[in-house]
Amino acid sequence: MTQQKLTAVDCPQCELSDVCRHHGEDVASATLGEQTPKNSLPKGEFVCIEGEPFENLYAIHQGAFKSVVSLSSDENRVTGFYFAGEIIGSEAVCANEYGRSVVALQDSEVCIIEKSAFSIDGDDQQVIRQGLLVAMSHQVRNEQWTGLMAAHRAESRVALFLFMVSKRLEFHGFPTNEFRLPMSREDIASYLGLAVETVSRSFQKLKNAGLIQVSGRNVTLVSRSALQDFE
Repeated sequence: MTQQKLTAVDCPQCELSDVCRHHGEDVASATLGEQTPKNSLPKGEFVCIEGEPFENLYAIHQGAFKSVVSLSSDENRVTGFYFAGEIIGSEAVCANEYGRSVVALQDSEVCIIEKSAFSIDGDDQQVIRQGLLVAMSHQVRNEQWTGLMAAHRAESRVALFLFMVSKRLEFHGFPTNEFRLPMSREDIASYLGLAVETVSRSFQKLKNAGLIQVSGRNVTLVSRSALQDFE
């Protein structure tokens, strides 16, 4: 199985492209991160912390992240995943603080849109706000998938999860039927509300059903449409 790694996303396929366009960036001719301020984060480093004041909005140029919330002093739950071209911190724009901690799943790079960009006066402010609303709508759409998955049994949750990952990669111009999952089985289990053993068995059942091929974190979708309807 060929291993597909996620590369840098092109600017027009980033969820913040409209915001950058009216923040002085030429998104038509550059890849995301060439002109905007950016920051490299090694695997395991946090880009923002739950409860901290809002300072920046982040667009993922390369890599992947997971969000976690604290359930207790010694327990966290994975609440989502973010891929190249997606944004981190949108919930903080209105709340003025980050609602979740977000950590790099692999060596990654983010572009930084400073808080001050959202206080510009005049017509640009309206355009920036509109661009942000579009980006936030994409995030709401992704979070709706979480609710849909919760209503299904274990194998269907995992099938829908893989379908969702593929659709999100497709939206940002990446290969959709063959990719490497940046998250661990433990992360997937926490996100889906399942035991790790259940997630592993579900992968095997989907493989036995001829819907996927899997080797470690490398996944090939044999029939993506069938994953959406798998019961």
